[in-house]
Amino acid sequence: MRLFFDKKTQKKKVKILYILPSHYDDDGYPYHFWKGLLPSNTLVCMRALTEKLIDEGKIDKQFDVHVEIIDEFVHGVDVDRIVSNSRRQKEDLVVGLVGVQTNMFARATDLALMLRKYHIPVIIGGFHVSGVMKLFGPDAPDLKFLMDRGVSLVCGEVEGDGVLLSILNDAMNNRLQSYYIIKEAPNIEDAPIPLADPQYLKHFMQPMCTIDTSRGCPFNCSFCTIINVQGRKLRCRSAEKILEAIEKNYDNGFFSYFFTDDNMSRSAIWKDIFSGLIELRKKGKKIRFMMQIDTQAWKIPDFVRMASEAGCYLVFVGMESINPQNLILMKKTQNKTSEYAEMVETWHKAGILVHVGYIVGMPCDTPQSIHQDVTLLKSGVKVDEASFFIMTPLPGSKDHKDRIEGGEEISADYNEYDSCHETFPHPNFREGELRKSWLKAWSLFYSKDNIIDVLLRCPPEQYWNAFWLTLWNRYSTLLNNHPMSMGFLRKKKRMERRSSMIIESRREFLHRRIKDFITQVKVIMRVFYEYQEIWLLTRKQLNEKRESLASAYSYLQEIRSRLVQGLQSNQYTQFVAQEYEQIIQKTNELMLRLSQTSGKINHKIQWKLEQQLNGLKDQINGFKSRVPNFDNLVRLDSIVRKRIIYSYEEIMIKSVAHRRKVNRWWIGLKHDLSVGRFRLRNVFYFPEVLFFELFTGLRFAISAVRMK
Repeated sequence: MRLFFDKKTQKKKVKILYILPSHYDDDGYPYHFWKGLLPSNTLVCMRALTEKLIDEGKIDKQFDVHVEIIDEFVHGVDVDRIVSNSRRQKEDLVVGLVGVQTNMFARATDLALMLRKYHIPVIIGGFHVSGVMKLFGPDAPDLKFLMDRGVSLVCGEVEGDGVLLSILNDAMNNRLQSYYIIKEAPNIEDAPIPLADPQYLKHFMQPMCTIDTSRGCPFNCSFCTIINVQGRKLRCRSAEKILEAIEKNYDNGFFSYFFTDDNMSRSAIWKDIFSGLIELRKKGKKIRFMMQIDTQAWKIPDFVRMASEAGCYLVFVGMESINPQNLILMKKTQNKTSEYAEMVETWHKAGILVHVGYIVGMPCDTPQSIHQDVTLLKSGVKVDEASFFIMTPLPGSKDHKDRIEGGEEISADYNEYDSCHETFPHPNFREGELRKSWLKAWSLFYSKDNIIDVLLRCPPEQYWNAFWLTLWNRYSTLLNNHPMSMGFLRKKKRMERRSSMIIESRREFLHRRIKDFITQVKVIMRVFYEYQEIWLLTRKQLNEKRESLASAYSYLQEIRSRLVQGLQSNQYTQFVAQEYEQIIQKTNELMLRLSQTSGKINHKIQWKLEQQLNGLKDQINGFKSRVPNFDNLVRLDSIVRKRIIYSYEEIMIKSVAHRRKVNRWWIGLKHDLSVGRFRLRNVFYFPEVLFFELFTGLRFAISAVRMK
């Protein structure tokens, strides 16, 4: 470490740089985006802690210290430039790679080794280091590899009295220890609350602030790392300080929050925070937030009501599985699957959206059961959003420790520990089948039909929140990426490839980027047109038509969920006895309900619909006499969706019929061009199509951006 002095103060100038590393994709390129999704709470907390030490004059007097942060997901990290800039400004550099989770560890390792080539002091902390060190000690091979190369590791939280100060002083005086183990979980009541940073938040699609009001979790799930890293005893920040920071942020133009507690409903200060937010809203300071909770939070007296009054618009619930046996095996017995639907309905009645975390690849899962579970999430439990994760034994969890000590096969590549890859052989899945089931779960849940159903039945005041959230998940799903690790418009640099992979030639890299660009444009255009139609069908201005469509989609989901059971069971005799006639009866009920509702809205619409449905009634009843083989079930599904629901939508809403007509014209034109056919009618129809696209597209874009 070189020493630079300020000539005026004769102090050594030091820059402490905290970096949140990204992680690599399957091609070895780190994830960077033009706009990110969620800012890092760890980064801003570490900066606030360090600035507090500086402001209080606790840093060694010989050092003139300032702090900077880099979030690699949105900033990118150029080690050569960082070092050269530091030297040009004549300041020493200390780098902390913070908040490093297991899937980030490979990237953090590469960055640490690049920095060590310049003899920069490097410290790594976060869940991976803490989890591995607490369960296996400092001699774990991946940790020892780094320590042997001069990288210092930190196990635990640094808010304790003198902990961070000691580490930073060691770094600035070139006496860093190989590792620091903080055994005591610190009291965080007096820890500083970071204020919103406009320069950082401008890199995200929504300027959302993050605060962890508490740490730790009282439960004992075997797949969880939090209980081994942060403990099972909850520790809370000061509610007064949190509310003070929130009010200051509001005055500076920031009103949206994500409370990042693993389980805010178990925080001892939730009532104080909600009460304070309610008071702020009475003053006209309308804060909004989302939070993580457990499946039993809805039973806590006043919790749901106060959350709604305080400005909560979404809860993230760790549902994990619908199969009770899975939950028992994973020691998550606090989840009661029989209560899921009631829980979701309770939150909906309070005007709050429900986003669930769901793990695929649990012990009792199969490809068929995952399909059925997703169908039940959509039609039975009726959650608004779902995030699917592949079962992953994360280092720091009991599951990982048991597998290692039991000598079971497990992936050695930590980059795959992102809950999007298979990391161990599952007895119920062939190799690669679990990931395919995971991707299928995303596509099933974020199908156009289910998105429409969600938007039609969600609380009206939450329409635009649900709209943008489902749009983001749909966009990410089509790119085969996890929405929570995604951003908008991917960036890549040729020379940043993973150290274990060969640097591509300029030609190879250019070909890759062109391919990426084309894929991105295709997905953006597809989502844009899909959501035009979704918006036309679900927008709040439809009033009673919207309610009628919501009822139709409720019938549709129930019918299709039963059809899925029949299509997957292949036990047609049993299926006839249990479900087949009920599906036909439910379909007839649907047609009668649509006709009656249409009459209340408009008798002309009712007449048109009856004309469409009359010919289908005998056809539907004719299915009673047929053996419900695979083809008949598929045909019945097609009739219910395309011949009944589609017809109803197009008769009810003319703009939807026009949108679909134009879509068919584009498909026909594309086919004609591909076979070299010319149709004169396409020339005459083109001006009308162009006007429709411009008018509808502009109208949709303005409405979506203004959220009106």
